[in-house]
Amino acid sequence: MGIDVSLLQVVRALARHGTVTAAAAHLGLTQSTVSYALARLRAHYNDPLFVPAGKQLTRTPLASRLIEEAERILQDFERIESLTETFDPRRSRRRFRIHMIDVAEVLILPGLMHRLSEESLPVEIDVVRIPGVEVWGELESGRLDLVIGTPWKSPPTLFRQKLLAEHYVGIARKGHPLQHQLESLEGYLRCSHCVVKPRGPTLGRMEAALASLYPERRVPLQVMDFLSVPSIVASTDMVAAVPSTLVALHPNRDQLQVFKLPIAQTGFVVMQHWHKRVQSDMANVWLRQLLKDLTASYASLPNTFATDMDDVQRLGA
Repeated sequence: MGIDVSLLQVVRALARHGTVTAAAAHLGLTQSTVSYALARLRAHYNDPLFVPAGKQLTRTPLASRLIEEAERILQDFERIESLTETFDPRRSRRRFRIHMIDVAEVLILPGLMHRLSEESLPVEIDVVRIPGVEVWGELESGRLDLVIGTPWKSPPTLFRQKLLAEHYVGIARKGHPLQHQLESLEGYLRCSHCVVKPRGPTLGRMEAALASLYPERRVPLQVMDFLSVPSIVASTDMVAAVPSTLVALHPNRDQLQVFKLPIAQTGFVVMQHWHKRVQSDMANVWLRQLLKDLTASYASLPNTFATDMDDVQRLGA
């Protein structure tokens, strides 16, 4: 038995939806058709692939590898299938795959999905997080349409455009024991810190400077991203440095004291990056312009965003 696109679509649907019933509904197939496809896959690989675990299916190690390869092949197939010199977002079911840092996801994604829903556009968005410099390889290969993040270690085959200008602020719970000393370096360093593991140049420089100033600084908690930090800080005596936007949009913001960090160079930018091969691709152009328009409207938020938006830059030029 050979593997074809329809079987790979079943693999992806099972991975995303977790049950045969939900996968069948997503694909517009009967449950028996999906069950038969799964049986064919199991026979081909001599592996159960998806195993019942409560009400959901859990994947075997081989299935995890298969899902990853199926996603890549299907993305390539969908690009080939949708080749055209024009792009109409009102008719296209194009799935855009975007790497976003957490701050961009919080700020941009709700507005993006609201716009798509408001205009009844059938395009789909797949947001992923890819570690470190691996993200550029995914963009180079065409498995990503855009990378939205800070501009560091970018290869010269990319274009980029500023979306947001941001800065870090300090946060502590209201009533913190050192609430009147937090804007002084001495008071700030006396606190226990919740730290996000550095992924970009600005945060990395800040953490390196703090470590050199006070190697004994107490860091009882390190996390992978910013999304949980305001809630953690609101319920502990830890302090943290977070993007100002995250505080403005967080449901616990009334429980937080926001203060100016006693550290230089707390600003950073968020940019969208794309490969030179899609510079004139109408679908990619449409998505980039939509994101540019959405984020330009945020420039009026007080004390949060810069009002200037850079022109497109060709890296290495």
